[in-house]
Amino acid sequence: MPAVAALYREELRDAGVNIIGVSQFNTTEVATREFVERNELTFPNFYDPDAAVASAYGIRGVPTYVFLDKEGRVARTSAGARGVGLIEAVLNELSVE
Repeated sequence: MPAVAALYREELRDAGVNIIGVSQFNTTEVATREFVERNELTFPNFYDPDAAVASAYGIRGVPTYVFLDKEGRVARTSAGARGVGLIEAVLNELSVE
């Protein structure tokens, strides 16, 4: 997650790309805040105690990346810790479309 935070700070934020972190599954709001602070995450993060976001997007495990296109539709999802390389590849794909 620190590598994703660095990518956001160094490139994505100024390019108008949004990242939102959602924490659920076996954690607490306090633990979520501590994780965000410890890892210096500068993009918005929130705790979803009822896993409503996971349910809405069909997420079954973490981490899962959900990429939305410019119209707000789900363009791609990817489960597993694939990090910065995946994010850059998908954003390149989406910017071409």
